[in-house]
Amino acid sequence: LRGVPAMDVLVRYERSWSIQEALDQHAALAEQREVLAEIGRNRLRVRQAQLSFAEMEVEESLELARSLSAADASVASRVLDVAGRLRANLRNLQMSSRLQAMERGVVSQQIALSEAEINKCRLEMSTLKEVIDDKSLVVARDETQPPAETPLDARGQPLQQRFKYATNCKVGGHGKRFCNYLLERPDWRIYPYQKWFHDDKGQEYHCPLGKKLVDFADESHFSRLCMYLRGRAWLEDKTKVLELAGKLMPDTYIIQGGAWKTAPPPPDDQVSNLPWFVKEADRNWGTSVHLCAKPSECLRIAQSDAVYVVQQHVKDPLLMDDGRKCHIKFYVLLVGYEDGVTWKLYTFRDGYLSISPNKWSPSDLSKETQVTIIRSERIAGWEAWESAYPKCKAATSQIVDRAVREGKLQGRPGKRQFEIFSADYMVDAHGAVWFFEFNMSPVLKDPDDAPEVNDAGMIRGALSIVVPWSGGSPGLWDAAGQFQGRPEQATPEAGAAAAGA
Repeated sequence: LRGVPAMDVLVRYERSWSIQEALDQHAALAEQREVLAEIGRNRLRVRQAQLSFAEMEVEESLELARSLSAADASVASRVLDVAGRLRANLRNLQMSSRLQAMERGVVSQQIALSEAEINKCRLEMSTLKEVIDDKSLVVARDETQPPAETPLDARGQPLQQRFKYATNCKVGGHGKRFCNYLLERPDWRIYPYQKWFHDDKGQEYHCPLGKKLVDFADESHFSRLCMYLRGRAWLEDKTKVLELAGKLMPDTYIIQGGAWKTAPPPPDDQVSNLPWFVKEADRNWGTSVHLCAKPSECLRIAQSDAVYVVQQHVKDPLLMDDGRKCHIKFYVLLVGYEDGVTWKLYTFRDGYLSISPNKWSPSDLSKETQVTIIRSERIAGWEAWESAYPKCKAATSQIVDRAVREGKLQGRPGKRQFEIFSADYMVDAHGAVWFFEFNMSPVLKDPDDAPEVNDAGMIRGALSIVVPWSGGSPGLWDAAGQFQGRPEQATPEAGAAAAGA
């Protein structure tokens, strides 16, 4: 069978997010079934041929035994030779018969498996047809336009949605992930996407089929639940969040256009020997962090077309027991409600520590030692966490409160908005916590990505807060504050639909 392909089901059913994806997948799975059937037939032909040859060899051995002359039968070596050949051919026949039976089983099993994958696809296509026939959905409109008329049934009563709908418009970020977790609920279904428009660079954008308004989509214009906060740049940009955090951050200086935008840091002879960090204001992941021994070196690194924040290392950092540097990945959920002014903040009790692989020294200017990025371990077992957690919680609440009160974060009247993001904190040896930045698209792991340590519980808990349901629980999320903006800060969406017209 070396020249015959194996009976392997290589194409497996995957969730389809559009009608075309479902059709393409069904065609691929059906073709796979036909290919497997042909391979199976060929493999069984080979096994049948092997069995036939084995039967012929047994018959030849039997005929040879029957034809032994009296003289040959009296020679022990001759009898043993004929008997040995017969036994060998019988064993070969038994093996060929077993292999044929096993092959039949494998072929039947793999054909059944391929048909099961097809049936999953058929069920999905049937469900997609059911949801696109739902007449209760309305076309999404700009918030500046009057709301669409509610569809009515034959008796003049408003049509009710049978299910809640999630659409993956392939925007990126965590949209697909949130769709998958919402679809774990029995009353949620996929609503397929369609092409929306192409931009000037040829990038294709998607929206729910028929440009309908659905319960969740990663294109905010088409979603009753928006996964991006309006005004999020005030939390993400390192120069903007500085205005909100104030003294919660270490002393921070800004370079713009190759020159100091703020007052410069003190002269070299007036600062300690701790390293200095030069970070591009609009980038994360440590990819744009540079290290300097003295403040006078910082301007040499700066490009004229970029903006940087400059900070000296925290004094007396709290290190791990083995002397390595660490910082806290602190997870935050912020929800803005449909009235456009109410905000609720939640913090997660079990974040992560990001730990350097090297023992810390202020004179070591390597990124491996000074820039901690990767989540290293769960934080719950860290001795300092019990006292650090409420301080991180209070500092985050203070920053968000100010962002809401000052109108940096703006409401979306008629829509709920939320984000799960992380904050970077460092603890010093005196117990103080220092805020550095928010990461608005933090690393999140699913059980498929990381079976042992993942964020499924955190995500499910957050979505149970944002979209409550009977089977949900907030898990380890703590309420950390409720804030009120001013009505004039709630601004409608304008022009989103026109962009894709």
